Amino acid sequence: MNKSQDNQREAIFLSYLAGIVDGEGTIRIGATNPSAKHPNRNIIYYASIGLGMTDKAVIELFVKKFGAKLRKECVPNRKMIYRWGTCGNEAVPKIIKKLLPYLIVKKKQAKLVIKFCENRKTTGFRRNKKLPISELRRREELYWKVKKLNAVGAPATTKQEDTREGEAMV
Repeated sequence: MNKSQDNQREAIFLSYLAGIVDGEGTIRIGATNPSAKHPNRNIIYYASIGLGMTDKAVIELFVKKFGAKLRKECVPNRKMIYRWGTCGNEAVPKIIKKLLPYLIVKKKQAKLVIKFCENRKTTGFRRNKKLPISELRRREELYWKVKKLNAVGAPATTKQEDTREGEAMV
């Protein structure tokens, strides 16, 4: 095999994984509030990517490609759910950058999370030290933008229509 075939296979594989993330995954910025024990600490913001499916083989592809662990979620009277995910302001952007060219649904979230993580080199991600108010505002703004993109709205209540005449079906 030559290098171009390997690159093409890798591109196809990454596009498949990106499609899974688009449909079954989440790309987000999480936040943890300061504890009552330490009220003077900053809110901690972090990048996160994950997904869950009932097909273990697909989740194992993510584990093999990007690391992290496979987790099982047992819900009574339902199929086993397998989950993969990771968080961290260094690991997540590396994963997202590999998937970004192939993402469609989650592309905006991916770009915002990368933007969120890029400033780490200049301001750091200090957990327990005070950050400049401008950096806290930037993080908060990006957090809410991604949260809004990931919001799930009310279920659709439209009536199904008969395409023959456009009349509502009863």
